This record gives sequence, C-alpha cells and structure tokens, in this order.
Amino acid sequence: MTIEGLQSGPELHPLQKAFVSESALQCGYCTPAMIMAANALINTEPEPNEDTIRENLANNLCRCTGYDRPVKAVLKAVKDMKENRNA
Repeated sequence: MTIEGLQSGPELHPLQKAFVSESALQCGYCTPAMIMAANALINTEPEPNEDTIRENLANNLCRCTGYDRPVKAVLKAVKDMKENRNA
C-alpha cells in the first residue's frame, strides 16, 4: 500500500483530508509515512488516544514543526471515520 493507494478514486482518504484541514502537511518528507503509520494504527486500533498516536508517529522523524498538527489530524480522522461508521 502506498499513500496514493489510500484514496478511493478522486476521493481522499479521511486521514489525507484531515492532514490537509489541520495544516499537518509539512515539508512532505515525513507526511506520507505519518499518514501510512496512522492508517496502520487505525486498522488495528480504530479509536486510539492521543498518547497512542504520539507513540506511533514518533517512529517518523520530523524536523519541520513537530508532531502536534499531525496528531490533531489523526484525532480528527478517527472522529470523522467513527461518525461515518455510525451514519
């Protein structure tokens, strides 16, 4: 699976949308790896908490602005995905 494989046709995956809406797209070097790591986490733990997300994303070296915005993006994606399941 690649970052491009997450989206369904022209529709972005909720993680991709959340990274855009939360301004978590930084230099682009670590972003794909963070999204893929978050996707793997969500596939095994559909509702991770902030600490679990931080621990999971810590394996990706980010030298731009850190991990706060990506963590917020993952939390938003988790919320959005839960709402879509319950709709």
